[in-house]
Amino acid sequence: MAEKKQPTVDEAIEAVAEEAEADLSGVKDALAKAQKAMDAARSTMQEAYGKAREAGHEASERTRVYMEDAKKYLGEAKEKMSVMATKGREQAEVMYGKSKDQYDVLSVKAKELYGKTKDRMAEVDFKEKGDQVLEYIRQNPGKSVLIALAAGFLVGFVTRPRE
Repeated sequence: MAEKKQPTVDEAIEAVAEEAEADLSGVKDALAKAQKAMDAARSTMQEAYGKAREAGHEASERTRVYMEDAKKYLGEAKEKMSVMATKGREQAEVMYGKSKDQYDVLSVKAKELYGKTKDRMAEVDFKEKGDQVLEYIRQNPGKSVLIALAAGFLVGFVTRPRE
């Protein structure tokens, strides 16, 4: 049988060193690739941060412009509402003046009418009118009954409850 030849210590050290160097080379390659990936990630993050910062500034600027527009339009609305309020107040004052004038005229007319009615009522002798009504009833009993029926029907019709 063939015996295996045992490597010498130097050969064994040399073999282990070669394996370690190969492994170390693999580690170095992996670390270099990791460094490249980290640099790419950092670059991507910086680019994204720049874009986000730029987008944030752009959004902030657009928001500021919109807020200025809103402020301008609210100012216009305030002015228009002020004009409307002024016109409404002026119209109310005019209508109040007209209503007050009409009230004064109607008040004067009502006082005059009341005075005339009061004077006429003072002139009327109710006892004499009552005597005249009784005399008419005695002379025209049929008409009086029909008039009383008609008046009763009319009062009943007007005062009955409605559905």
